[in-house]
Amino acid sequence: MEKAQKPLYIVWQDHFLQHEPVIDEQHRGAIAIINSLHYFIQQGLTLKQLTPTVNMLKSYLNFHFITEQGILEALECPLMVQYKSESAETLKDFDACYLQGIAEQDPTILLICLRNWWQQHLELHKKITPFLHEWKGDYCRVNV
Repeated sequence: MEKAQKPLYIVWQDHFLQHEPVIDEQHRGAIAIINSLHYFIQQGLTLKQLTPTVNMLKSYLNFHFITEQGILEALECPLMVQYKSESAETLKDFDACYLQGIAEQDPTILLICLRNWWQQHLELHKKITPFLHEWKGDYCRVNV
């Protein structure tokens, strides 16, 4: 008997690629954590029970925003103020959706918030990715 597959919440697609390796890897990481959160919700866990996963996701998003901000600042990007504002607003919305999801015992509130963030973040990337492509900085590489 074949086991029914549970769908991912956000399926990675090639058009998500920004063609800046560190950014693409971080985007994949954020989507992976969102999909893990979705999986656990499908398993019946509450947002309260998923607090460690939620905290990890929020920290990861903040880490991602700091990475992009660092690159944009190094390039003196004119969209820096907008980027910082949108990043701060995202984290504020994340907290509000999480608390509302707990209060209403409805984890889909947070999932919808995250899907909306991802769509808005991709729209923002239409503006900032050309700047990211100008970046000539090096990454620290560890050969294993």
